[in-house]
Parts: sequence; structure tokens; C-alpha cells
Amino acid sequence: MQFYLYKDLENLFIRQGDAAKLRLLNQAYYSGDWSIIAKKGNEGFYFFSDEDVAAIRSSAKSQWGKKIIADLEQKVKERRKHPLEVPKEEGGHFHDYFCPVHNLQFTFRWDKPVAQYCSACDKEWIGNNRYDWAWIYEVHMLNRDYMYQCMYLYLATGKQQYADYIRTMLLDYAGKYVGWFEHNSGRKATDQHSGKAFAQSLDEANWATKVAMAYMAVKPVLSKEEVQAIEEGYLQPAATLLLHRPAGANWQMWHNSGLAALGIALENDSIVNVAINKDKYGYHYLIEKHKNNDGWINEGSPHYHYYPLEALLFTANAVKCRGIKLFDKDLHDMFVEPVKGTYPDLSFPAHSDGWYGANLLSQSALYEVANARYNDPFLKRVLELTYAQKKRLDPEALLSNQLIKASGESLLQQSYSFDTSGFCLLRSDARTVVLKFGGEGIGHGHPDKLSITIHDGKNELVSDFGTSGYGVPDYLKWYKRTLSHNTVTVDAKDQKRSVGKLLKFNPLSDGGYAEAETTTAYPGVRMKRSLDLKGTHLQDVYTCTSDSSHLYEYVILFNEKPLMDGQPTATTLTGSEVHERIHNTFSYPHKSGFTCRTSSASVQFDIPEGEVVEVVLGEASGIPANPTVKDGPGAGDVAVKPCYPLIIRMKGKAMKVEANWNLTRIK
Repeated sequence: MQFYLYKDLENLFIRQGDAAKLRLLNQAYYSGDWSIIAKKGNEGFYFFSDEDVAAIRSSAKSQWGKKIIADLEQKVKERRKHPLEVPKEEGGHFHDYFCPVHNLQFTFRWDKPVAQYCSACDKEWIGNNRYDWAWIYEVHMLNRDYMYQCMYLYLATGKQQYADYIRTMLLDYAGKYVGWFEHNSGRKATDQHSGKAFAQSLDEANWATKVAMAYMAVKPVLSKEEVQAIEEGYLQPAATLLLHRPAGANWQMWHNSGLAALGIALENDSIVNVAINKDKYGYHYLIEKHKNNDGWINEGSPHYHYYPLEALLFTANAVKCRGIKLFDKDLHDMFVEPVKGTYPDLSFPAHSDGWYGANLLSQSALYEVANARYNDPFLKRVLELTYAQKKRLDPEALLSNQLIKASGESLLQQSYSFDTSGFCLLRSDARTVVLKFGGEGIGHGHPDKLSITIHDGKNELVSDFGTSGYGVPDYLKWYKRTLSHNTVTVDAKDQKRSVGKLLKFNPLSDGGYAEAETTTAYPGVRMKRSLDLKGTHLQDVYTCTSDSSHLYEYVILFNEKPLMDGQPTATTLTGSEVHERIHNTFSYPHKSGFTCRTSSASVQFDIPEGEVVEVVLGEASGIPANPTVKDGPGAGDVAVKPCYPLIIRMKGKAMKVEANWNLTRIK
């Protein structure tokens, strides 16, 4: 009925030539709020309402707000110590800005555009174009942050200097953007994902989202000539590029965020409409396709939940001014439900692609915006827990005009299963054991079904390492392989893309029981794993059965080198290129009931089924550096840490390993 009403009114307004009413009609139909039709005019184009600006200015005068302003002022002051001219060349790809030896992000230096420094190597990498193009990427991102910081300072203080800073840099970009050619990460023109300022349209959209906001904040003080130069030189060409870059999943979510922001900045509802309503690509379509009913985005990792969630949040915030209401239950659930998947320190297990150590602390800016828009006590509670571990310095906090006191309480939660996303958590006090049984993760998934992580309340004892930078050798040769996960590899091959099944889940106050299986990871092999957590004791039983004989490799990746009984013998692992990533390998005497010990746990392995070939302990790449965090495991300024793979190699039609863990450290 609504559709036919919409078409009748659309035809009427077209005949009347009433563009304003037609615009309101589209807003009403696509938002579901027909009261918009009764309005006499549009609501304008802006990112910050009068109420938002009032809240920002009031917050800036508070004691906690003054600290944010001081921090922003210092960051802007620091940026202005370095060249402010926009680079003359196009930028490269972020994942190329990593040392290939240590998986560590290069140390950015303003005065060294062609000599990239690795602190772990203590050397400069010279002569690699990809590294140097990635340096330009870093400059663009620092400039984006600079304009975004100036925007909040201008909104908070009204000082003209910050509007001038944005004006100058935007005009510089507008003068160069049109001249840059479309290219990919290899500097080749062109492919469907290419960009101009960057090597991919994903980064173009991310950049445009915040830069368009900065432009709109200062537009009232720009001359007509400056407005024309910026819109024709950057905003319109950027919109045109994104309109011709259809993609999927997080890429298109960011494309839509960029388009929504550019549409508002250009005061063009047709661009906004594409971002929100385009068939197979718009905001609504992507939410329906990619949001699981347990609240997670279906790309399989905390990183690839919050990264696209940021885009969805920016989109919802941008189109508020057009009467399009996206701050709904779907968006709210994506902030609330994943919190059930954290460790007590607010970090997440690092499933699939994405940085190790992903945590709620690094998402505080997003939770500040969500809290301001939803005014939800739970979201406020997340922020209270967050600010017990970090300072409240995100400029987005100014939006809420709300004092948030830090809470030193631990986030102790009950055992829980994310059935659709495919992992469950057994919890006893601060201890957590995670079983991953499902979830494809689209292109970011790993071949890791029935893998586990174990957290003793302070640190992970065994980990899923997530990923390194995509441009380093370890990414495809190690982190994205089955052998680098706490599961079983068959015949030295990676698991096939598959989804496991949770057979049983019984949460208890002191732990609980979980059991899952997969029959498709390896053809003809049924794999089943059960976890039984009771207080400090964990029983882990892994079985494989087949009609044929296979080589099974049961793997536990310790973050601390374990002590083992018996005299080791040097050995070499062969069978695949992934085995070659494990070095310093030693074979240990094997018998059922052998024990491994670390400073925080011990585990006894019983092997009632299968012919043990050997028990091997080696060393490989473990926790990689995380460029998004500054302290804790995976900190961005620390090189990749070693892990210690314990591999029980067995042959036969069946395999059974029972591991009994004593988890003693919770302080």
C-alpha cells in the first residue's frame, strides 16, 4: 500500500516540478517516517545539529572536556611542526608498511619518505617502492586526523584559526586530487577496487567520511570560490569514484559511509539515496546480509566487526539531518552483543583476519557516539569500564555532554555461545576457554575449525593469533594456515572451507560443557572436540575418525615455552611449506600421560587411540604487532613474539587426545 502511495505522490510532484517535495517524499518512504511529508522544508545538510554543537561547547568547558581540548590542541600543534603541503604523488597500501622480517609496522618519520625504519631490525629499508608509497598513505591519514581534530576544536571553541587550517589543507587536496590517477597497490591503472589518493577505494571512502565532516563544519566561513574549488576539485570526483566502485561486505559499508558523507557535503540527496537504498549495495541491504542474529557482523573477527561498524555508525550519524533514522535496534545490537565475547580485560580472542589484542578500549570513540545517540546505560557502563584502563580523550566524547566515571570493577561474565557466528566461551571466574566451531568469515576466515584459546584471567596461555600485516610473508605462509591454530591438521594440509556444528552447550556458574564437530574440513574425516571446564580444571577431548589411515597433527601453540619431561632430540618438520615456518624443533619421548608445564598452568596429555609418530616442540611466529594499540599484548611498537607449537603427530584411522589442564593463575 505504501509503495503505491509513494508512486502516486512521486508522479504528482514530478508533474508539478516540485523538487523539494520530491526530496521529502523519498526521505519519508525510505525512512518509514511519513510525518516528514508534513514538513514545509527540508532539514538542511549538516553533520552536527545545533544541539550537537551546544553539547560540544558545553562539554569543552567541563573539567573532563578541557582535558580533551588540551589533548587536541597538542596534537594539532605537533602536526604543524611538520610540512603541511599535501604530497604530490598518490598513496599506497597500509599493509605494505610493515617489516617483512619482524611483522612490525615501520616507524613513521616525516623527514624520511624513502627510508622506512624498523625498530626491531634497527635498520632502514631503502629502495622498495611499495614501502615508500605506503609512507604517503600514512601522510594522508595523518592529514585526515589533523583536519578532524581541527574540526572539533573549531566546533568547541569557535576559533577561526582551526577553520583556516582545514581550509588551507582542503584547498591543497582539491588542487591535486583531480590530477592523481586511479591505481591499485601495485601502482597500476586500474581495477575495480582502485583509488586515487590511495591504492584502494576502501581507503578513499574511509578518508572521505571524516574529511567531508570537516568541510561542512567550516563551509559557512568559506568563500564561494573556495567552496567551488573544494567541491569540484575533491568532493565531486571522490563521490564519482565511489559510485563506480561496487563492492561487498566491509568495503561497501565504507563506500556507503563515504558516499553518505559526500552526499551531505554536496547537498545531494541522490548520492545519499544510493548509499542507503541501492539494491544489493545499500546500507539496508548490507545490514540484512551481513549482520548475524547474535549481533556480530559475519566477517568472522572482532576487527572486521568494529571496522565496518564504524562505517555504519558514521553513515547513521550523517543522514540524521535528512530525516533518515538508522539508529535502530540492528545498529544498537552490534554495539551491545559482542561485549559478551570479551575477556575480563575487555579484549577479544583474535579469530580470523584482524589484529591480535582487539579490544573495547580501542573502540571508545565509537561507544561515545553510540552512547550520545542511544543514551543507553549499558553503553555508558562499557565506557566506565574502558576508562579504568585509558584516559577519556576521544573528541567524540564531547557529543554526550556527560561525565563518565571510571569503574575499576572486572567484567566477569557467564559462559555464552554465539551460535550463528560460530564460537562459544566457557567461563569460570576470570578464566575463559573459547571454542571456535563455525563461521566462514567470508574472505577473512581462517581454516581453523574446532580451534581453542585459553585465557587464565591475566593472559592467554594459548592463542589464536589473528593476522599480521597482509603484505608480509607470514600472513599467507603461517597465520592463515591450519597449523598455526590450536586444532588438528590432517595429512599436512589445510582444512577446507567449512562450518562446524555445536552439538552441546551447557553453561554453568563455574564453567560448563561444550561439544562441537565438523565433517567437511577434511573429506572422509569426522572431527569432534569437547571442552569441560570446572573451576581451575579443563578437560579437552579431541577425536578424529575415518575409514582411511591419515597423518594427524594435534597442535597446541603455547605463548610461553613449556617445560617437558625427557631428553629432546633435534629434528626437522617436513611435509608442507607451513612446516618450514616452525624452527628450533625438538622431538621428545612420547608416552601416554606426558605433561607440559608453564609458569601459570600444566597440562597432561593422554593418547588412547592412534599410533604416535612423534611429539615435537618448536618455535614460530606468535603474537604479531597490532598497530592500533599502544600497550598490552600485540602492542604496535613491539615485534612479533614467538610461540611454541607442541605437535603430537599420529597415524591411523582414528585419533584421540585427551588434555587435562590445571589453570591456576587468575590474578
